Amino acid sequence: MTYSARFVVTVVGGLVLGAIGPAEPYAPTTHSELGAVAVDRSNLDAILKNQYGIDGGTSYAIEGQAIRTWIAIGATREDFPGIRSFNHFHSPLEAWADAGGPLGQSSVYWQQNPNQGLGGTWSWPVARQRFFDFLTLPSPAARERALADTARSVGQVMHLLQDAASPAHTREDPHLIQDGYEARIEELRASLDAALKARFEALLGLPSTIPAASIFTSTGDAKAPVPVARLIDSDAYRGTVQTYATGAQAGLAEYTSGGYVSDDTIFRGFTLPRRESLGPPHFDPPADTPGARRYFPKTTDGDTITHFVAEGALYERLLFRGQMLGGFILDDRVYEDYAAQLLPRAVGYSASLLNYFFRSNFDFTVDVSSGDPGKRVLTISIPPDLSAETMDGTFTLYAEDQDGVRGPVPGASITTVLPRGASAQTLFTPGSGVRAYVLAFRGGQGRESGAVTGKVKPTGPLVSVVQATTEFAGEEARTTVTDVDNASTLIVVERRSRDERRQRATGTFVSSTTSAPGPHLKRVWLEFDSRMVGAPAARLLLDDVDVGVAWNRGDSMVEGPSRWEIRVDLPAFYGGAAGILVPTVPRFLVIETVEGIRIKTPLVWWRSATSLAEARAGRESVTSCPLELQCEEVISHSTVLHALVFFGDGNAEGRDVAAAGQRQPLTAAHTAVGFIPTGTVAGYGVGTVEQSGSLNCFAGCSPAASCSTSTVSIFAESAAEGLVWKKEEFSVSFGNLSGVRKPANSCARPSAGQPAAPDLPELRFRRDYLPAEQSRFQELGVTPPEYEITLR
Repeated sequence: MTYSARFVVTVVGGLVLGAIGPAEPYAPTTHSELGAVAVDRSNLDAILKNQYGIDGGTSYAIEGQAIRTWIAIGATREDFPGIRSFNHFHSPLEAWADAGGPLGQSSVYWQQNPNQGLGGTWSWPVARQRFFDFLTLPSPAARERALADTARSVGQVMHLLQDAASPAHTREDPHLIQDGYEARIEELRASLDAALKARFEALLGLPSTIPAASIFTSTGDAKAPVPVARLIDSDAYRGTVQTYATGAQAGLAEYTSGGYVSDDTIFRGFTLPRRESLGPPHFDPPADTPGARRYFPKTTDGDTITHFVAEGALYERLLFRGQMLGGFILDDRVYEDYAAQLLPRAVGYSASLLNYFFRSNFDFTVDVSSGDPGKRVLTISIPPDLSAETMDGTFTLYAEDQDGVRGPVPGASITTVLPRGASAQTLFTPGSGVRAYVLAFRGGQGRESGAVTGKVKPTGPLVSVVQATTEFAGEEARTTVTDVDNASTLIVVERRSRDERRQRATGTFVSSTTSAPGPHLKRVWLEFDSRMVGAPAARLLLDDVDVGVAWNRGDSMVEGPSRWEIRVDLPAFYGGAAGILVPTVPRFLVIETVEGIRIKTPLVWWRSATSLAEARAGRESVTSCPLELQCEEVISHSTVLHALVFFGDGNAEGRDVAAAGQRQPLTAAHTAVGFIPTGTVAGYGVGTVEQSGSLNCFAGCSPAASCSTSTVSIFAESAAEGLVWKKEEFSVSFGNLSGVRKPANSCARPSAGQPAAPDLPELRFRRDYLPAEQSRFQELGVTPPEYEITLR
């Protein structure tokens, strides 16, 4: 096959008057509509929303044009200036270096040409660079411009793919004046006749033919190294029936060239299609009907086409090369039957191009380091899916501030090879006021070298857990017991206590940036002590709905919870082997937002709460005193109020003790737990530690005496260095004693009255964010909520 007979240069008097270029393929506006429909059939809208944080998806406007429109603009602009169209041909039966004809490059090369010249360079490498710019440039305006350029570039590459669904572009037919197939499609598209326009719309509405993902294989060609070239030419078709394919592995130029004819190549110049593939003729409309014409279907060697070629009058055959004597013609019915197969492929392959360009198979998280809460751990992971591609290149983390300015995060870059199912981590120090994290990748992805992909993870709105109350769920136990009752002694004790095994905690979800934080929650779950074994005896309720111990969006009837409640009904507050206390209550309530931010909030529980009152009366002989003082009558009263609190972020037992066992002075900015007790307990302020009085006042032979004592420690205790915090415990005890001495014959056991154990108090704790927690809020540029928790 040669090209010289198909391209014409007009010469008059030795002067070159002009090179007659190929007529336009699908008209520019047709390319635009094909591109727009391809966008709608692709995954691009969801990718932009979910992967790159563009809420408007393909409808997002840049400089007044939606991203969808920018792609359509690119699909249109590839034909301007007209000289570019010399590079829009590809014959799959030729070597790629020769497949574009004598006046231009093959479209396979042109789509990857880094220097296209006239009209600017809008090829695959440029699209990749501008996409990298979109991910990494500092200025929001510059990034938007880069995304518009990316969309336009991909649209222009898409144009070349659509041309591969035009028979003339795959069969060395430059259609110097006009191509009948493409003219008919444009006639339908541009028609003011509603019926004709509807036929074009119906063609666009046909189901798309999507190529298989496995079509993207290596090319081994330095001028077209990116596997996207395989969408045009899989390099499997050799011009034979045995190598012609219509399936999802076929390159679009191969499918078109071997399955269809163009105006100047009707059963000439190519082995396929063959005359032998035609079936018996039929008339449409029926014979003896005005306008009746005999058509021949193609019934073998590919897809069945009802109107493949037609018989025509001599004046009609003159318009088709080589058909004057007993040949065939192509008419509107033929062109529309072709379009019913070719346009869905053009749309489907264009959609596949978009999916391939914007593909990504990695995820990343930024979490607080367990070893150093002031650091962050960047974790990059490739899923174990069979479709996941190996990524060999550099991952760089960028932070976007509240003004939208992006910059690389120092120390947060990894150059590595990550195969399917693998992951990599690095540690970095976070900045402040981060509105979003962006992970940009450049390198090899699957079989594409120089690939660019990324992921944008907004950090907000940040949702916080606020605990309002913890309260005992069971009834108070109150008992009065007479321990001793005889002629000389009476001891009566009243005890009051609550069952720490049955409690409920309540609270809400809040955000400083939205009044409805619930829709931003992705997961909520209870975190228990890692040493606990067995099923937890706790239930999480969200908006009064029991969700077990964890909730995942989409798996529950609860969609956007605003309130939470935790109910515990424990066999014992502590489990574990002998000598080891393992708490069975949840330590933390953990949330993860749809943006991927995880916040772990410690919980506060009662560990115990008791009060006791004792009344004691006694009579005793004292022979060492004078006769008138040899009998003692003594009355004493005492009360004890004591409680222990469990902190989820405390030590193994939930106490406010540092890892080395030390306690912090009352003047310390923070202790080991993120809570500070407030208010008073039994009339004493937090931090009170005192001891006064003594009950050793009725000694010797004094005729009468009375005394009292008190010991108070309100969430603090004395240490060698002074007062230190003991936030998990308070204790208040009082005692008084009075006594008289009488003659032995007038002495009797006095009456002490009934003891009255004091009421169990309410406790209040203010949330005190520890430095590690504060760094997280600072990193995300939000103010943490201030709140108090009431224990009752």
